[in-house]
Amino acid sequence: MKANMEILHVSKQYKNGVTALEDVSFCVGSGVFGLLGHNGAGKTTLMKALVTVLRPSAGEIRVCGFDTATQGKEVRARVGYLPQELAMYPSLCVWDFVNYMAAIKGVRDKKAISAVLEEVEMLEFARRKIGQLSGGMKRRVGIAQALIGNPQVLVVDEPTAGLDPEERVRFRGLLSRYARDGRTVLLSTHIVEDIHQLCEELAVLRKGRLFYAGTSAALLERVKDKVKILRLEKETQLIDLQKKSVVLSTTYESHGLTARIMDEDGLYPQAQPVEATLEDAYVYCMGGKAHA
Repeated sequence: MKANMEILHVSKQYKNGVTALEDVSFCVGSGVFGLLGHNGAGKTTLMKALVTVLRPSAGEIRVCGFDTATQGKEVRARVGYLPQELAMYPSLCVWDFVNYMAAIKGVRDKKAISAVLEEVEMLEFARRKIGQLSGGMKRRVGIAQALIGNPQVLVVDEPTAGLDPEERVRFRGLLSRYARDGRTVLLSTHIVEDIHQLCEELAVLRKGRLFYAGTSAALLERVKDKVKILRLEKETQLIDLQKKSVVLSTTYESHGLTARIMDEDGLYPQAQPVEATLEDAYVYCMGGKAHA
């Protein structure tokens, strides 16, 4: 696998003493690569380091063979970035905003602006003001500005958070199409369904540390034949259960409740085995419902 991104023993400690990343290492090839983790896991810090917005306290990051610390200009020329919160000028129309972002990148070709707006299905809204757009449309404009210059690597931070199902499907299709021909999309999210639909490989960050990096299939193998359903009569039983096992989810019913659990040691022979999902594996990585 040719690595478009190499994260090598990266740590980041802020001036207030908070350690956001600690000795994180993994590589990213072509295709869509998922980055999973709860809020505060270090995902956004890592992404900012990848696009040269901040510098790691230790370690090395290489993007398309260039060092982010010493060759930032070369890295930025090959990377498109959509942060979780992209500042937009509400009084500008869509075309003028994307044109402005293109000028910052040194792109003067008006055809390039039309091309990216068409790719995100926003060309017909090119003269509409940013302030008049829906949340989904604003995200599409955000992707458009990231695609300017046809970058080899696209880094997107929580692009589908808060979107309705139709817009999420639209985004997944767009990202999947872009990740062809040897290009890379790094998708940071806490929405497991997006990872399941798009990514063959992923990394899971937990409290600033790398918990897992590899294929979705291998992650699922970790929980295979260990996920079970246990029926409970009282909530006090759930509290006791959370002390002994990883509780993946709970469902309240008219007569008690049902807990989906990890039964690694066969402690609950009365529990019913069920097929594991990627969400089960992710919740297990995060320490379960009691620790989420």
